[in-house]
Amino acid sequence: MQWIFMLIGLVLGWTLDESFSDAGIGALLGLGIGQAIRLAKLSSQVDQQARQLETTQKSLIALGERLRQLEVPAPATSSVFVEPAVAEPTPVAQTPELVWELPAELTPVTMVAEASQPLPDDVWAPAASSSPKEPAIPRGPNLIERALNGARNWLFGGNTVLRVGVVLLFLGLAFLLRYATEGMVVPIELRYAGVAAAAVGLLGLGWWLRLRNSNYGLMLQGAGIAVLYLTVFAAMRVHLLIDPGAAMGLLVAVTVFSAILAITQDALGLACAAALGGFAAPILVSTGAGSHVALFSYFALLNAGILAIAWFKAWRLLNVIGFVGTFGIGFAWGMRSYTPELLWSTEPFLLLFFAMYLAIGLLYAWRKLLEMGEGDSLGTQLRKGDYVDGTLLFGPPLVGFGLQFALVQHLEFAAAFSALGLGIIYMVLARVFSGGRAGLLTETCLALGVIFASLAIPLGLDARWTAAAWAVEGAGIFWLGLRQHRPVARAFALLLQLGSLLAFLSELRDGQDTLLLGPPLGALLLGAALLFSFYQLHKAAPEQSRRWERLGAPGLAILGLGCAYLLAPLLFSTQGSIVSWAVAGLATLWVGQRIGSPVVVRCGIAVQVLSGALFALDPVSNAWTPMIIALAAMPGAWRLPRGRLSSALLAWGVAWWALAVIIEVWRLAPVPLHAALLLLAAALSGLIWTLLALRLRWVALGLASTLLMPAAGLVLWGAWTEYYHPAAQFGWLAWLAVFGVHFISLRRLAALVPGKVLSAAHVLGCWMLIGVLALELRYGLLMLSSEYNAWRWLGWAILPSLYLVLAAAPRSWPWPVSAYPREYRVLAALPLAVLMLGWFWLANIFSDGTAKPLPYLPMLNPLDLGLLFALLGIYLWSRSAAPQRGPRVESIAQGVAGLSLFAFFTALVMRTAHHWGGVPFQLDALLESMLVQAGLSIVWTLIALGLMIGGHLRHRREVWLIGAALIAVVVAKLFFVELSNRGGLARIVSFIGVGGLLLVVGYFAPLPPKRIETEGASS
Repeated sequence: MQWIFMLIGLVLGWTLDESFSDAGIGALLGLGIGQAIRLAKLSSQVDQQARQLETTQKSLIALGERLRQLEVPAPATSSVFVEPAVAEPTPVAQTPELVWELPAELTPVTMVAEASQPLPDDVWAPAASSSPKEPAIPRGPNLIERALNGARNWLFGGNTVLRVGVVLLFLGLAFLLRYATEGMVVPIELRYAGVAAAAVGLLGLGWWLRLRNSNYGLMLQGAGIAVLYLTVFAAMRVHLLIDPGAAMGLLVAVTVFSAILAITQDALGLACAAALGGFAAPILVSTGAGSHVALFSYFALLNAGILAIAWFKAWRLLNVIGFVGTFGIGFAWGMRSYTPELLWSTEPFLLLFFAMYLAIGLLYAWRKLLEMGEGDSLGTQLRKGDYVDGTLLFGPPLVGFGLQFALVQHLEFAAAFSALGLGIIYMVLARVFSGGRAGLLTETCLALGVIFASLAIPLGLDARWTAAAWAVEGAGIFWLGLRQHRPVARAFALLLQLGSLLAFLSELRDGQDTLLLGPPLGALLLGAALLFSFYQLHKAAPEQSRRWERLGAPGLAILGLGCAYLLAPLLFSTQGSIVSWAVAGLATLWVGQRIGSPVVVRCGIAVQVLSGALFALDPVSNAWTPMIIALAAMPGAWRLPRGRLSSALLAWGVAWWALAVIIEVWRLAPVPLHAALLLLAAALSGLIWTLLALRLRWVALGLASTLLMPAAGLVLWGAWTEYYHPAAQFGWLAWLAVFGVHFISLRRLAALVPGKVLSAAHVLGCWMLIGVLALELRYGLLMLSSEYNAWRWLGWAILPSLYLVLAAAPRSWPWPVSAYPREYRVLAALPLAVLMLGWFWLANIFSDGTAKPLPYLPMLNPLDLGLLFALLGIYLWSRSAAPQRGPRVESIAQGVAGLSLFAFFTALVMRTAHHWGGVPFQLDALLESMLVQAGLSIVWTLIALGLMIGGHLRHRREVWLIGAALIAVVVAKLFFVELSNRGGLARIVSFIGVGGLLLVVGYFAPLPPKRIETEGASS
């Protein structure tokens, strides 16, 4: 059959332009259509076979299940045997024979048992799982597939030869009309008369054969009607044989006659053939120079016939043919020939065609409802929706408005009023049909009315008013759709609001006096509409909304709040926008808490963060802006449930509070007063936060109050210089306020703040207090000398060493030490002890002990006294803390103290040689000096003497051995160092002094016996 289509396409292509190229294109198109029809037919056959196979499979399964039940013996408890009334033996029930030949339709075979012994009732009961399920309804064909299937069914559904002959006859008559324009001697009137006579003959023959062969007769009648259309139109248009009025009358007569024939014989095919012939006639005889008024008048008559048929018959195919032919050919003419000057001669036809097909679509729905009758309930009819033809209901307004827009686009507001009028028409229709059986038709008309009324807004107004109107309209439709349980209406409302948002955003520009230039009214209405839709969806019951709506609800809130937040940059500059966003964030957070919406709460937090980001991008010179951000964040944190989000927002507010204070101090105060004012501001802030935390029982704010010491440390670090004086420039007052507020806050917050935080705060406060006092003492000692001498070293060590001594004292101290002994005696003292030990070694190594104006006296100069005091504090604290850590720690502490004392006396000898012997205080010079070597030998021997005597008296063998080892070192040094200094007095003093001391050791401190040492150790 594809070759037949190729032949038809070849003939049509040659007919249109009499060229081989067009003929080839037509042949290819015909071949493609034929192949498409063939593929569609094969696909339909495959689907049909698949459904048959599925049905067969289910029937076999059901039959097998029933056979299986027959083969299973009945239970003994359920079998009932009836004793025969006569003496004759009862025949034994035979097993029913199985029928192995399945019928063609695979219907279940009913098997009847013999009457001698009844079988249990459950044998014949089908299993619950064996009932076949209804097959799934296959997907219906689309518009193109339906058109191809219709053409295929028409051509190959019956007498194919007849139908091909009709097509060829129609083409031949068309060629005859074209040939009539060429040089023939037969008068043109006779030629047209002959064609008309042939058409009448076809009609008569078809009418005569309608009872014998209805399909054949209908085909001939359709061909005759098409030829009559062609003849009248060509006689009027091409050769002007008849005037337009007479031609119009003839065409009306043919149209009415064809409609009567189709309705009388109930022949959809005849009506379709007549319609196709009528629409094909102007194309076949067209020369491109005719009048569009005549063309559209002719179409009006054709459509009048289709409308008349639609009054009696619900023939959808005929309606679609008329719609496609009318608007398709009209669109082609408009693309080729329309100019604005032809508006008033074209517009009436467009309105007429729209009205006709609007009426045809409504008539189709009315006829289908009549055919359904009263048997189906309204719910069934609405679920079916068969009475609504989407092509005829949506096609005329969409295509018609598109053509109308093309016609009137050169006129201002014409397109807008056209859309508005179209919307009003469909709204009126929806009102007319409401309350009846046509529920789906009512909804469709209402949707079309709303769509076109909405479309009138952007066509007549700019984007500002479009956004505002669409937003309000969308909110209203969404509310109505939610109340009436119409998800489609709600989806349309959301799309409308999204369109308004896009229209609004397209109008935004960078501003001069404001951040953005745009319509504030649009932002206000759009934000209000989106938030209204979100709130309606938020408070609706779950069964009132769909899942996609619930998933998209946070997006509605975000978009609505975003539009509302845009009011600030549309009305204010940077500073005003920052303040507005901060306040709006607080208000949003409060509203979100009231309605129980987490997404609204997060939007409030996000806009506050956005205000901070805007400040960072364009910082202003005053402190009010960051302070407002802080004051907006802190109440928001209080409103939130206690958790990470609340703590994070509070930290955000505290940071902006601190930034506001810093900016204001730097802006107003002179540089020397910066540190003191910042400390006073920190103390005041800590006091305010403490009072609020106690009153509100707000743990997080109480934690923020404990940050006073870290803040003071940052101020101290920022103000640090080599000659920093903490008490200068009212610093004494600031530090008194800081420490006073710190300890008062810790005392009052003890029952509110976690214990670990309080412990850390006490430790930090202790360190800060000691550090500030040490800095002040260092500055006072620094003023005693301009040189870098022992006074500068002493300033760092006196107060920490004193603290270690006091911390080691067993007496009971008042609060806070009594309340937190571990923090003050151990945690705060341990780092100080480590620092003092490090200071001891550094000062002992690098300082020569100069403390002008005081002279240097060994063991009595300020450096030596400070070193001994620091070592005393370390040792006393280690003795008080070591027993809690075990004997090993105590031994280590004693060892460190002993090693440090050894280093002290060694350095003491070198400092004494430097001041009294004039030896330069440099390591090379000191080691080369025999005075230093002699002094080291004697001092080391004295140290060894003390160790050995002490070890002997205390029966500490290991102490005695340490002294002995030191003696060995001294003796080795004598022979390797002092012995090289020949003739020197220092060598003599070294040998004599060391020898005499060794005699004393040998007499007073012999080596303790092991037994005594062991007993002492065990005791």
